[in-house]
Amino acid sequence: MKMSLRFLLCALFCCGALTFSAALSAQDVGSVGTKDNLDLPVDAVGENVTEEEDAPEVVIFYGQQLEGDGFFYTVDRSGSMQDRGELARAKQEIARNIQEFSDRTEFGVVFFDSGVLRYPSTGRPIEANAGMKSAALSWIAAVGGGSGSCCQAGILAALQFANFSSAQRKVVCYVGDGGGTGPCGGTGGESGYLNQTLQRVAQQNYQRVTINTIGVMMSGRGMQETFLRNVARGNGGTYKRIN
Repeated sequence: MKMSLRFLLCALFCCGALTFSAALSAQDVGSVGTKDNLDLPVDAVGENVTEEEDAPEVVIFYGQQLEGDGFFYTVDRSGSMQDRGELARAKQEIARNIQEFSDRTEFGVVFFDSGVLRYPSTGRPIEANAGMKSAALSWIAAVGGGSGSCCQAGILAALQFANFSSAQRKVVCYVGDGGGTGPCGGTGGESGYLNQTLQRVAQQNYQRVTINTIGVMMSGRGMQETFLRNVARGNGGTYKRIN
């Protein structure tokens, strides 16, 4: 009787040990390929949360390659811009860019003489969807010449568009002869007005928008060409002279 009891206890002990060992083995096998932090979802391993930025829009303006997703133009429409078709050429260059824009691009257009014309008139940029592009092209085609050349108001109007824009890469393009003539205000004649314009542009360009300048009809106008070079240099842009 004692022998049978001893045998039974020994059998129960061996059976329990085998069961515990099997459980450990199963746990080891099930842990292969799992994460240390069991609170994380399974598909979180190696997940890449970095989003790539959209590639910038690329357009050609007066032979120069421009990259951005916000483009804002300001064009002199004074008498000097009508002598040899310079105003018509500027309108053609802008129209071609607008036609090339994708619908994720923002834009705005300014023409200035002694006053300022804006599209859109709200001073806030628009997206380049088909309807807005068509309306802008019609508006540009209807813009005529004027008198006076108050470039300060024109550049600041373009900067206003840029400052309201949600675009990440903004570009302002100026086209004109760099003059500051007519009832533009300020003191010190044209030279004083242009120096004041440089200061105002620096103050208003707090978003560090790139400003490129295109100088037309620059022959014999040293002060004006210096002004356009300084606008571009002071605002991270380039100056190009069109003969």
